[in-house]
Amino acid sequence: MLSKVSLRLKLSDFIDTDIEEEVISKINKTNYDLNIVILLYLWYDEGEIDSKTLKKFLMRWEDVLQFKTVIKQGSKMRPNEFVFWDIKPENVESNDWSRFTCSYYDKKNILKGLDKFYEYTKFITTETKPVKKQKRNDYED
Repeated sequence: MLSKVSLRLKLSDFIDTDIEEEVISKINKTNYDLNIVILLYLWYDEGEIDSKTLKKFLMRWEDVLQFKTVIKQGSKMRPNEFVFWDIKPENVESNDWSRFTCSYYDKKNILKGLDKFYEYTKFITTETKPVKKQKRNDYED
């Protein structure tokens, strides 16, 4: 059973926006509802976020982000940074280091990507799976 998952988001697409609080809320919901450990990777391109803005973000959410969070500059990933769920802008090249990828054009679709992350993770971590009805009829006369 999956008990630890990694999630990757472009920080500069939601920091200091009207969806920031909802993004953090959805990540926390997944963490607490499904009782799993989340490793959160946040990234941004050079020049998009200054250190003052980043510090304010970290101070604002330090009590809420109860899981390991890695923040780095640039979208490139190394093999040891494999992520389960990657939510990225459409213009960012896909990489081979993620299991599932959600792309968005409109930044508000980050929220839809987080909803899908919740659904998939819930399905994978839940004990009860849907029962598939047998379609064979070998035993009929």
